[in-house]
Amino acid sequence: MTPLKDRNYTGSVDSAYRNILSFVARGTNSGKTTVMERIIAELARRGRKVAAVKHGLHMHYADKEGKDTQRFALNGAGRIVLFSPEGILMYENAPPTVDFLCCVAAAGMDVVLVEGFKSGPFKKIEVFNDTLYSSPLCTETPSEDYIALISNAPCDAGIPNFLFHEIAELCAFIEEKTGLTGDQVKTA
Repeated sequence: MTPLKDRNYTGSVDSAYRNILSFVARGTNSGKTTVMERIIAELARRGRKVAAVKHGLHMHYADKEGKDTQRFALNGAGRIVLFSPEGILMYENAPPTVDFLCCVAAAGMDVVLVEGFKSGPFKKIEVFNDTLYSSPLCTETPSEDYIALISNAPCDAGIPNFLFHEIAELCAFIEEKTGLTGDQVKTA
């Protein structure tokens, strides 16, 4: 198993991760979050069950100082699960493996969208803004893992290119790439 903390992953996409797509960019403010919000909304409108995963280099415990769940973590609990009638939150007090992360995120979902995690073993869709950066990552470090590019202007990168506003077209592409095209979907 590949540890999530391993930033040197160089393998190709595993078929076990077929419904997991990672949205990557060279840096911050490229538009990843905005694009993912729009994609999540459109896929949900189409009747898809969507999981969103945020990858970061640092994680801060989500509960407030002194609360029960934070006290459990400080005293050595390896996993803390907080639940209510409205939902569930889980805190894992160790770096998860990619397989564990995928198992938790993908359970009962049609598609999992990961924000970030450039080194992960997933198909990647790059979000590129030419007002911030001179060239896309997918042209500098080509890989079969890059399956599409979302940009603010047309860009020839040798892979399908979608503009920021082409959300419906991008969602159709995502459904095709994750094997969801044969499923029934809601239409407006």
